[in-house]
Amino acid sequence: MGSYSGKELEIELNAVQHTLFNDKRAVLILFEGVGGSQMSFLINGFTSILEPRGIEYHSFTPDRVHNYLGYTPAKGKIAIFDRSWYSYVIENEITSKDRGKYIESLERCLINSGIILVKIFLHMSEKRMDEVKDSYPVSPSKDCGFLGDEDPSYHRFSLKEDDVSSLIDSTDSKDMPWDVIDVGKFNDTVNEIGNVVLRRLKDSIENDYIPTSSRIVERYDNPRNSVDFSQRLSKSEYKDKLKRYQSRLAALQCKLALSNRSLVLLFEGWDAAGKGGSIKRVTKALNPRGYATYPTSAPNDEERSNTYLWRFARRLPQKGHISIFDRSWYGRMMVEPIEGLCSEKEYSRSADEINMFERNMTDNGRIVIKFWMDITKDVQLERFDDRQNNPMKQWKITDEDWRNREKWDEYESFINTMIESTNTPNAPWYAIESVDKYYGRIKVLKIICDTLEKEL
Repeated sequence: MGSYSGKELEIELNAVQHTLFNDKRAVLILFEGVGGSQMSFLINGFTSILEPRGIEYHSFTPDRVHNYLGYTPAKGKIAIFDRSWYSYVIENEITSKDRGKYIESLERCLINSGIILVKIFLHMSEKRMDEVKDSYPVSPSKDCGFLGDEDPSYHRFSLKEDDVSSLIDSTDSKDMPWDVIDVGKFNDTVNEIGNVVLRRLKDSIENDYIPTSSRIVERYDNPRNSVDFSQRLSKSEYKDKLKRYQSRLAALQCKLALSNRSLVLLFEGWDAAGKGGSIKRVTKALNPRGYATYPTSAPNDEERSNTYLWRFARRLPQKGHISIFDRSWYGRMMVEPIEGLCSEKEYSRSADEINMFERNMTDNGRIVIKFWMDITKDVQLERFDDRQNNPMKQWKITDEDWRNREKWDEYESFINTMIESTNTPNAPWYAIESVDKYYGRIKVLKIICDTLEKEL
């Protein structure tokens, strides 16, 4: 393919954009480099060549870069990232041993989800920039508040050439290649960026990427193996413990609010195992200004057009806050494969992708606690019958609940695989014996309080 410039380049890029839009392909173009405002000018110059509809620009600062999974493009859209997970792993000093695995898992997740990934590193030297600064539409200024690089109240990335070069070398692969561009005069550099992107997009259109299966995932202990369904609390014991733990949790929420940490509580479990009741006892202790509860149902059209992790990434808590998920991203490892809502390859990759997602949370100060609400098959039947026969509870039981019950053994196999594949030290699972609801609710509260006291 030849090199284009000016109007010719614009026409070629717009034609490719229309093809991608019609094919409902998502594109993510990320830019990295050791420069600051110069990068932004060049990215803006490139973006101005594109048809503006469907373009989403995201500039990530150190306090926002961890949330990039909530900004990945939907089908038919192009997302442009000014900084990315590369700045994140360097800025957070993630060890070299873990960087490659972390980035490979993330990028493999993106391209397996159908996203075309283009990675561009803008290489620039101070001497060269000084020589060509007059070619820029606006001379890069260091004294421009958050638009520049020197505002002490707005810390920018402190990337070093050696760190970035080493990381690029270790993450350049056939499926996820880097393009390194030496920055020079403004128009010349913008044209080079445009031609690189054009070449990568045309190649992706002509040569479809075939999604891969996952590598072998490490297996962890399964807390369900040690559940004791004989555990009971009397009503008086329950009331006493409930009051004590809710008071303790209220104080810990205040401590969390004053910290740089946040909390993710995730509830999964059998139908009628008491997820809602446990969540209710947790939230009763909390100040509503500091938490949000997210019940998870089937994805809507917008959510289906994005990666399956996208809708959850957008609901993660900011510092000092709590997000409570009533069902979660673990649908990918239970209901979706059983009901044929994802492919075998998508299911095989899910543990690796979810471990990466949760690692991203904990690396950024989020405390992750995952509960599996456990009951026996006989107890579930008793509760289903009670709901079916009680007019005040009939809204809680559906035909789908009965259908799922018929697949108990199949679900149990997938559940055990899910827990054993994702019970990582940084985001552990807790099996909650909920045959006795009093005992289960108190155990949930105790684990949350104990974990917060340890982490804060």
